[in-house]
Amino acid sequence: MKRLNILVVEDDDLQRLGLVSVLNDFGKVDDVNSSIAARDRMEKGRYDVAFFDLDLEYDLAGLDLVTVANSKGIYPVVLSARDCEKVILKAYQNGCEDFLAKPYKRDVIEKILRAYNYFVSPQKQGPLESFITEDKEIRKQLESVKSIIKSDQPVLLLGPTGTGKSFLAKKIHEIVFDNDKFVALNCAELPDNLLESELFGYEPGAFSGANTKKLGKLSLADGGTLFLDEIATMSPAVQQKLLKAIEEQEFYPLGGTKKIKTKFRLTSATCEDLGQMVESGDFRKDLYYRIDGFKINLKPLASRMGDIPALIRHLNKESVRRVVYQEEAINVLMKYNWPGNVRELKKINKMLQLKGDGIIRVEDLPEHIIKAKQTIAATGFVNEAHFSYIEKEGIKDFLRHIKKEVITHYLNKNDNKVRETVKELGLSNNSFYKIMKDI
Repeated sequence: MKRLNILVVEDDDLQRLGLVSVLNDFGKVDDVNSSIAARDRMEKGRYDVAFFDLDLEYDLAGLDLVTVANSKGIYPVVLSARDCEKVILKAYQNGCEDFLAKPYKRDVIEKILRAYNYFVSPQKQGPLESFITEDKEIRKQLESVKSIIKSDQPVLLLGPTGTGKSFLAKKIHEIVFDNDKFVALNCAELPDNLLESELFGYEPGAFSGANTKKLGKLSLADGGTLFLDEIATMSPAVQQKLLKAIEEQEFYPLGGTKKIKTKFRLTSATCEDLGQMVESGDFRKDLYYRIDGFKINLKPLASRMGDIPALIRHLNKESVRRVVYQEEAINVLMKYNWPGNVRELKKINKMLQLKGDGIIRVEDLPEHIIKAKQTIAATGFVNEAHFSYIEKEGIKDFLRHIKKEVITHYLNKNDNKVRETVKELGLSNNSFYKIMKDI
């Protein structure tokens, strides 16, 4: 985190010295005990952030200083023992960025300064810059990351497979924490017994084959982020144990008799409709409310086709070899439905990077993309025969047959390997087995 120039204005000597002691770890600190001295310092010095007590020579003198700070481009933070809504409202109306109650906590001060670094004086890419999209709804949601930094609330990332949930989870960690404790686990990749041992760890002798101690993800994430991808696939039993660990900030490893304390920010991701799963009883309501903090819903690429040119430019910048897409090729890509979302686009772009002359034409695109464009242009997704069937049998039966045909095709293609089929279709295990049950 960048070293800052900080001003502290506090007339209580003990509180002023205590705050200066904390802030010295974050930059160069000047401190004064009056509004007159504060005005002089702000006039002559250059400060990034200023902390103001409200009551100095007269009641609410600090409010006037907040206004001065704003005029000088200084980020104003109020520290006060006052708990009056009218005063708090007035402080924000005067331009205060954060109103903190005394006694302050070091971790809260640190979060305020990290938020300043990333959103007022950015030193590296934040989520808004690194997540390539022009979609107004997504960008508005990404702006909530400023609030995420200042809070311990969990983060819930929603959207189909391949839309960038894992990427965004890692980015949020990088701006919230100044460490590499980003601990990720894909819940869909493990059966229940292995998922539980991965989460909570185990002691020697906990089960057959447990010869040594293993630290679980909850332990490893202490002081950082625990990212649970595809959390909707977690069984009710594991959900219950996870909920208890989150609430109590401690847990027993498998076979253990001593509790382990842990404190982390939980970031969860799923492509499922958790609200619907709560209603059906497939996901615990109390756990849902625990993980449903700051919510970001990432749309499928097919719903934001306008992002494709920018995404391709970004991917090409990351590649050692530069290539150029002809406009006609871009237009074809923007008419494809992208079932694999951004992940599929990355894969195709990587393949096209190897093209001989470096110019990507329509004929260079994968055959299935060209055929999809031609088929849709000629007939649309639904033809007259389909409409006739729907009128006779109903849309529900029509969709059931479509799902059955698609699932059967990809299972045969992948030698009945469910994991490969699920991945290719962009489904979670839970969604796959629900479809299988319906057909």
